[in-house]
Formats: sequence, C-alpha cells, structure tokens
Amino acid sequence: MPIDPKNLAQTATLTYSAEFDTLQLWNGTSGLDTAGGPQWGSYVTATGTRPFNQEQEWYLRADHLVGGSGAALPNPFGVHDGILTITAAPSDPALLPDLGGQPYTSGMINTSHSFSQTYGYFEMRAELPAGQGMWPAFWLLAKDGSWPPEIDVMEMLGHDPDTLYTSVHSLAPGQTAGDHTLSQGTAHVADMSGGFHTYGVDWGPDSLAFYFDGQEVYRTPTPASLDKPMYMIANLAVGGTWPGDADATTPFPAHMNVDYLRAYQANPSSAGASLEPVFHLYDASTGQHIYTASTAERDTLTGSQTAYAYQGVGWAAPTDTAGTADVFHFTNAATGDHFYTASAAERDGLIGSGSGYRYDGVAFEAYTDPSAPGSAAMNIERFVNTESGRHYYASSAAEITYIEQGHAGTGWIDEGHAFTLHAPTQSMFGL
Repeated sequence: MPIDPKNLAQTATLTYSAEFDTLQLWNGTSGLDTAGGPQWGSYVTATGTRPFNQEQEWYLRADHLVGGSGAALPNPFGVHDGILTITAAPSDPALLPDLGGQPYTSGMINTSHSFSQTYGYFEMRAELPAGQGMWPAFWLLAKDGSWPPEIDVMEMLGHDPDTLYTSVHSLAPGQTAGDHTLSQGTAHVADMSGGFHTYGVDWGPDSLAFYFDGQEVYRTPTPASLDKPMYMIANLAVGGTWPGDADATTPFPAHMNVDYLRAYQANPSSAGASLEPVFHLYDASTGQHIYTASTAERDTLTGSQTAYAYQGVGWAAPTDTAGTADVFHFTNAATGDHFYTASAAERDGLIGSGSGYRYDGVAFEAYTDPSAPGSAAMNIERFVNTESGRHYYASSAAEITYIEQGHAGTGWIDEGHAFTLHAPTQSMFGL
C-alpha cells in the first residue's frame, strides 16, 4: 500500500525536515545549501548562482553576502515565526558586477549536501507570489549530479496562479539530455498565491503520484532510469523562456513563504505486515547459501551441519498477511543447490518435473507490492549457473553488475527479479 499523504503518521516515517525556526546553513555536516547543487557546476560563484533558461535573477548565497568591492549584498532569506521567506527584488545598479549583470536578485535552498533519498514522499508547504515572470518551484535532482532525471513536484507561473504544473524528466535507452522524455500534468487548483498549500510527490519504483493539499492531481509510471537518490530544491525564479520576463506590472519585492520541507519513507506496516528476520547461512566449501525465517532450522543447521556458518540476518521479511507472498524453498540432493521462488506455478512445475529438486516448504514471506517497503526495499535478483546448476541471489546493483560482467565466473545467467524484502538494520531485531 502506498504512502497516504492524509495519513502520514500511520503510513510513513519522517526521514528529513526543515521547519525554519531558524535557517541552518550547510556547515560541513548538516544544513541547507543556498547555492546550486552539483548540476550547476561552474555556474556557482562566490556571490551566487547563475540562472538557466534565460532567467533574470541572480541566486544569492546566504553564506557569502559581500561582493568583490566589499559592498554588502542583499540577503534574500528571512525567517520569522517558523516561515522562511525567499525574496525576489530588483538589483541595485551599483552591485550589478557582483550579480552577473542580472536585473533581479532572489534565492534558492537545497539539500544537495545534507539529504537525499531514493523513493518516498516529499512535501513542501508554501505560499507563492503572483505576478508576471514569477516562477516558484519545488523539485528533486539526482545526488550524483546527472541530468535527467528530474522530478518537478510543483511549478507555478505567476501570471496564472491557479494552474499547477507537475513534471518528470527522464532518459529512455538511446536518448540524450537534449531529446529526453517529459511527462507533465496540469491541474487547476486554488489560487496558490492566496495562502499556504501543500505540494507533494509519492515516488515509488512503479509510479509517481503528485498531490495538492493531500489530493492526487497527477500520476505517471516511474521511468526505469529514475532509481537513484535525489535531493530537494525550493527556489523563486524570475523570468525565463517559459514564464516570460517580469515587467512593469510585476509587484516587487515578491515573496515565496515556505513553512517546511519534509521527506518520508513508507512504513513496512503500511502493507499491513510486521517484520521478522531471515537468517543467512553459508557453506564456504560448496558456495551454497541457505535462507530461513525459522530459528529452529537455523539452530539445527548450525548444530548438525557444521559446514554451514551462520552469517546473521540477511533480510527482513514481512510476516504473512494479504500483502505478502510465500517464498518456496527447494533443495537439490545431487548438487546441494538451494532454490527459492515466489511463483506458485514455478513451485508446482518443479514438484512435478522430476528435476531432482525436493520441496522443503515455505522459507519466508516477501512483498507482493515492491513499493511497500519504500526506500528500504531490497529487490532480489536470481541467477543460475548453467554449468553447475547453482543458484545465487543478489540484492545490490553493484553485485548484480559484477556477476553480469562475468567476474563471478562463467555460466551465470540473470533470471530476473525473484522477490522483494525489507533491508534490515543492525538493531532491528535486537540480534
């Protein structure tokens, strides 16, 4: 079950929040950046960040508000009563050399150093400025500096403050950034300049759902390339190719008031399931791995089959509920190979095939919905070795790539996704 923006307390766990009782800037360990993240690269200067898209603003850095001449630069950030205000205003002509010649100053905040996450629910509560050329936004970019992907949780054009734009930029195989894929939703909502509203996206492995005040306004499938940690940005742009330039009708100073930025990940319990440990045992002499949720079986194996060394908790599995599937365990007596499948059809085929595999029952449970564990999901890939008959299960992208590139030896074939579990933490089960 996906995260419910109207019931976050029960369906999600808070992983990040900026509540703006103060403005805490990046100090090497925590805080927000007020300059562009890695995608801006050479665009970041000592006084601010050059804009893209033919915009008219200069994003000032709150950590360096003195120009090359020593003159004080305007601070676009203010905090009062738990609200961060980002102000856009005309540039002082005397300071233009320090402002890239841009006619307006403004600000951005981002979590590029302090926080990023793969999948989950991301939300901003804010009041936005109307006016020709105003372009406030809340969006996500990849932590590794690549582009695309990009998730635009909200964008508003100041001349049309009751139209909400939500977008996903991605790369399909063979595409380049110049011809990338854009999926965009347009929703008519309450006047976003008339008060505070919430803007959120529930980003999962299969779909992205966008929300305005807790109501879904757009949904689109998750592109395959959108599977890496992303950080949050909130900014107030002025002008550009999309909104058009500010003009004599634009009210200045313009204010974007942000109550909070928050991020969540789905609770395992949102699938109706608590968690139990899946124990991992390994026989170094044969290279065989056993996984079981049975404490008794673990103890029997370590006591009677001493070749199997106990490796600890390998996976966290959901307990049996309507949102889970049985993972069946087979053993091949001739080869010693252990085989796991969540497919009842595959189980029945093996039982009746005379292949030498003995059915050993249900080893543990897995999620039927891969998005249920949220960002803590472990998507297990199954490999078979055509030379030895062995099976192997890998959870990390690096490990999967290592095997696919032949570093684990010859004969290995990727059989695809096997099942989804929850990544355990060191203290999850007190073991």
